[in-house]
Amino acid sequence: MANVLITRLVSGEEIIANVTEGEGTLTLKDPAVLLPTPEGKLMFAKWLPYADIEGGITLDSKHVLFTVPAQKELEDHYTTVIVGGLFVPPTKSVINPADLKLTV
Repeated sequence: MANVLITRLVSGEEIIANVTEGEGTLTLKDPAVLLPTPEGKLMFAKWLPYADIEGGITLDSKHVLFTVPAQKELEDHYTTVIVGGLFVPPTKSVINPADLKLTV
């Protein structure tokens, strides 16, 4: 990957993606959110897995706090898992909240 960056959004999300900068915009291709685990490790989850963003998603720079290069090890893992297609999205359909029952 040519330009794998970690982007911190004003919402607090940290997204790793192949980033292309435009005039006042950032385009994120193959974005994945970085999630810390209780064990102190990081986990990837595809960002907006339910959306068709095959060509990338463009954000206005006003929604971005900063971008930083990913560490080489993290970049390699991202490239293998997310870009390389090892990530397997869940096959279960979306849960309808009306079908959930509260039990005590």
